[in-house]
Amino acid sequence: MNKLTLIAEQLRLRAELWLQRHGPWSLALAVIGAALLALALIVIPGLQAELADKQNEQQTTLAELQTRARGAPPPAVPRQSASERHYQAFQQTLADDRQVLASIQAILDSAASHQLRSTRAEYQRGRAPLANAETLQMTVPLSGRYPDVRRWIEEILATQAFVAVNELAFKRAEIGLDEIEARVRLTIWQHPAKPSEGLRDVATDEAAR
Repeated sequence: MNKLTLIAEQLRLRAELWLQRHGPWSLALAVIGAALLALALIVIPGLQAELADKQNEQQTTLAELQTRARGAPPPAVPRQSASERHYQAFQQTLADDRQVLASIQAILDSAASHQLRSTRAEYQRGRAPLANAETLQMTVPLSGRYPDVRRWIEEILATQAFVAVNELAFKRAEIGLDEIEARVRLTIWQHPAKPSEGLRDVATDEAAR
């Protein structure tokens, strides 16, 4: 018996002893475990490589987005139309109640300073829903020189942005006379009244008197 035959015989005997001690199922489990271990050694490196590739792609995409964000222009602010700008400017010029009373008094005082004689003025309230505003029409009959009437109106328009001239009518009794009889209708634009402002009409009547 040569040496190789002796080694083979020893391995056979050891295998028979191991099977007698552990049973045939242990050998099958050992074979399955070795197969799973070999499979894991083959599959796991491939999964790790695939995961690394995905991480690299995500990092590249994130870097591109950050570069675009730094170079992108700021978001555009919506531009107002011309009508919206005009409406806002109009709303900013509307008078409040205190300005209305002061305006009435200033108009009458200015007429007197221009040597114009006025009789009792007439007042009429109105509402402009589309403009979200209220109006107070003031009709002033007066007499005096035409240049003085013109300067009076120019002064009103220059000093009170919320006052508009709606009508100007005048007549002269005789061609040779320097004085005229004028009738001027003005409109004071103001903010809408609040529910708690019920005394406004009374104040206006006091100013009219």
